[in-house]
Amino acid sequence: MKILIIEDEYSLADAIAEILKKENFTVTIQTDGQKGEDEALTNIYDLILLDVMLPTKDGFEILETLRNENIKTPIIMLTAKSEIYDKLNGLEHGADDYITKPFHMRELLARIKVILKRQASLENTNIIEYNNLKLNLKTGIMSFLGQEIAINGKELDLLEILLLNKNQIVSREMLANKIWGYNSEAEYNNVEVYVSFLRRKLKLIKSNVKIKAVRGIGYKLEVENA
Repeated sequence: MKILIIEDEYSLADAIAEILKKENFTVTIQTDGQKGEDEALTNIYDLILLDVMLPTKDGFEILETLRNENIKTPIIMLTAKSEIYDKLNGLEHGADDYITKPFHMRELLARIKVILKRQASLENTNIIEYNNLKLNLKTGIMSFLGQEIAINGKELDLLEILLLNKNQIVSREMLANKIWGYNSEAEYNNVEVYVSFLRRKLKLIKSNVKIKAVRGIGYKLEVENA
């Protein structure tokens, strides 16, 4: 897992990084506020440790920017300030936790693990699967044994319905109504078009879960060679 440390006191940042590396985290350090924000905006990190007092841009500004850009990465604020106003300011702007310097490394590590565990639990509620085919409803990523591809819009809606009804046939009428709405003029061949799109993407990730057409009725998921 990747952790970004945005902290201008390099000796502290380096000490934190060494502890985290021993716990098998991959760590990146930025000591400048603007550069730290740019790095955080890549959205590749699992957690961010963010100091409040930074050169070029302070931690509260960075926090606000990240949340406005819909970066949902968990953030722990690090600060020498202990006033309740500063804590509330960080939490109200989307920080997940707040720790005041000086702090014990074990306490920081414990907080990091609690937040990552909670985050993993939340992410798992957004995942539905069938025979190693997984769909993350939050990110729109469809995956099979490590192979991933992004889907969105009606493809995402279609696969979600099929996965939620994986043990039964889903009628074309139900798919059309669920995806396009009951009052839509969409025809059943629209369903066939998006089934075709989805089949291509399942093939690209080498999934053995296929979409089987049941003549005159609809579709169901089927494991090939099962």
